[in-house]
Amino acid sequence: MNRWLRWGLIGLVVLAAVAGAGAYAVLRVPAVQDALFERLATNALFSNRDAVLKDDALRAIVCGSSSPMPDPHRAKACIAVIAGGKIYIVDTGPQSYGNIAVWGLPIRHIGAVFLTHFHSDHIGDLGEFNMNSWALGRAAPLDVYGPPGVERVVAGFAEAYALDQGYRTLHHGADLMSPDNWKMIAHPIALTGDATPARDRTAIAFDDGTLKVTAIEVNHSPVEPAYGYRFDYKGRSIVISGDTARHPPLAKAAQDADVLFHEAQAQAMVQGLQTIADHAGNARLAHILHDIQSYHTSPVEAAGLANDAKVKLLVFYHFTPPVLNMVAEAMFTRGIAAVRPDGWLMSHDGTMIELPLGSSEIKIGSVAR
Repeated sequence: MNRWLRWGLIGLVVLAAVAGAGAYAVLRVPAVQDALFERLATNALFSNRDAVLKDDALRAIVCGSSSPMPDPHRAKACIAVIAGGKIYIVDTGPQSYGNIAVWGLPIRHIGAVFLTHFHSDHIGDLGEFNMNSWALGRAAPLDVYGPPGVERVVAGFAEAYALDQGYRTLHHGADLMSPDNWKMIAHPIALTGDATPARDRTAIAFDDGTLKVTAIEVNHSPVEPAYGYRFDYKGRSIVISGDTARHPPLAKAAQDADVLFHEAQAQAMVQGLQTIADHAGNARLAHILHDIQSYHTSPVEAAGLANDAKVKLLVFYHFTPPVLNMVAEAMFTRGIAAVRPDGWLMSHDGTMIELPLGSSEIKIGSVAR
């Protein structure tokens, strides 16, 4: 490098530093701070995300894509399905309501919650969804659907948040914070017929004449029953697996669906973690890592099931272990392309799938701001 070029670059660095220092000084001026605060607050408070409710498509947004293992970039299991101007939440994993709030989704228009099962990473934010949708203007009690036992879960969260509700109603008044609208109503879904080893029962969980939600028995033993859900709306369809080992009856229930959201556990990676925990003398963690391999589905197995179901798009979520970087993603997805060369994707929190009505098109995007 010649000396003139070197001195030129040094000069640019010095100018950038001076400019940066000047900008920092400007940002310390109270009037500038106030103006920036007003602009940012106005954008946050008055931005309108109601377009996601437009009745021109069946939509799904991943509001939580991680498993119970800690992931700094993902909330726990949650899928928001949007149909007919309502938001239907499938599972309320911890941190998932925070995503809904950050994205500014109009949660006052929540239609119902559907729980696949009652592991903590699928129910932890139920109280937050109820409290915040109520505070933001939900006009009726919140319907919560799930396997038998949902009554206990709903009653437990209601009791845990009861004092909070009382404080808020007292503070803001019953006209604004109606104690009747704060309530949750549990709807246990009974499957049709007697239990069989195949775990192949289904039941209509919800049907308002345009949106039909079908509960699908899956295999998450010893969690019984555990459900997936199929949403059918005006000719478009979305299936959500919930937690399950590879389960052929799910392929039958998901037949010809537009999109299948399926949990995924990279068994080789979990086995590697188990070996590391064992070598480190952490027998407790090694035992847990061994046990979880029996009731989840590998990405390759999910790809094969999606093929059997003839779904157009397979979306992976509920990642075990966490997919924290490109190397982990490459390991996680090994073998998928050999089974299903295309028509699949790894979701992130904020992934949005849109299924325009009267069309076979699938749009893939993001709701995150």
